[in-house]
Amino acid sequence: MQRLAVPVRPHSVAHVRTAASEMDTQPAKKLVVGLIADPGMPLSFAKGLSSSLPSVLENMLDSGSEWSVEVAELSLPLDDLGEIELNSHSAKLRKENNWDYLVYLTDLPKYENGEPLAASHNVGYGSAIVVLSALGIVRRARVRRALVQVLAALHGVGDPFLKEDGQVSTSADPFSVVRRTQAATANEDAFETIKGLRGRFLLLAGMVRSNRPWRLVPSLSSAMAAALATGAFGVFYTSIWSMADFLPPSRLTVISMLSVVIMGSWLVLHNGLWEQPVGTRHREKRVMYNLATLLTIFSAIVMMYLVLFAIILAGALIIIDAGFLSQSLGHDVGFAEYVNLSWLSASLGTIAGAVGSSLDNVDSVRKATFSHREVERRQINMNQDSGTGA
Repeated sequence: MQRLAVPVRPHSVAHVRTAASEMDTQPAKKLVVGLIADPGMPLSFAKGLSSSLPSVLENMLDSGSEWSVEVAELSLPLDDLGEIELNSHSAKLRKENNWDYLVYLTDLPKYENGEPLAASHNVGYGSAIVVLSALGIVRRARVRRALVQVLAALHGVGDPFLKEDGQVSTSADPFSVVRRTQAATANEDAFETIKGLRGRFLLLAGMVRSNRPWRLVPSLSSAMAAALATGAFGVFYTSIWSMADFLPPSRLTVISMLSVVIMGSWLVLHNGLWEQPVGTRHREKRVMYNLATLLTIFSAIVMMYLVLFAIILAGALIIIDAGFLSQSLGHDVGFAEYVNLSWLSASLGTIAGAVGSSLDNVDSVRKATFSHREVERRQINMNQDSGTGA
């Protein structure tokens, strides 16, 4: 670029320097992001990212602005079709809390064009939504990237993770199954969906992860107590010792799998955990929701089973003398015989504990099911105080 030779008087130079100095001393523009989140895993991720996200936004989106993030626990209501009402409430929430942008973190599955939604944004409303369950077995880096992408769109800058061909960088997401749909106007939603069968598996894994099955194990304490009481007989009865020594590992595996299936089926049916979602895509939701519930319950039972096995194994090693066990079985014994004994005892205890057992806190499990959360969402009244606490 050629420079124009313009005569400048000395006081003009000083004036220019003064003006530049004044521009340098002007405070940076402050931008506040309201990050609202559902209870549970979404809120946990929101709180975990709130401290580091401002510096990421400054480095990747706009270094000339001072970014801040405010986190609030809030679940938005659903309309009659089961769709999250974000745009209809975003203006009120942004005004009440003085937020420049609003991003909603949720784990409730949402569909667009017949595909599970991963994220969407609306520039006109200054709002966006990120669906954690559609991100699969989410990591903090993956959620951070999704937040940066939707905020980049709202802020009017390019996606820092996109290559020149418009595709997501493989270094940022080597297993991307995302389909992008651009908005026709500023007041319409642009969104990303996960496509194909692989995308459904990704969604299912994310739904189970959102249910956090390890937190349901304490709700199985009554079943655990019954199973432990029954399994303890294996430590004292020589007939179970002989049976465990005789059965091959393949047969013991089948018995343990059968015990988990029996207990899981009993708990789902006895506690009424079979789901009947309504609204759009209700048939697919019924399959996905119930699969997620079954996998959540069975995962919790497997964790309980492993704890039961460890307790029985420890008890067997302490109580049963190796010489006495060898005399009863008629051959030398090692650690493997104790494992087989505990294995069979844990399986028999689980089967016996399943019959007549129930969840100690059914509400805690029902709240983890997605259709129950949908029912609660339909009862939310946003005309009252939003209660963001920001």
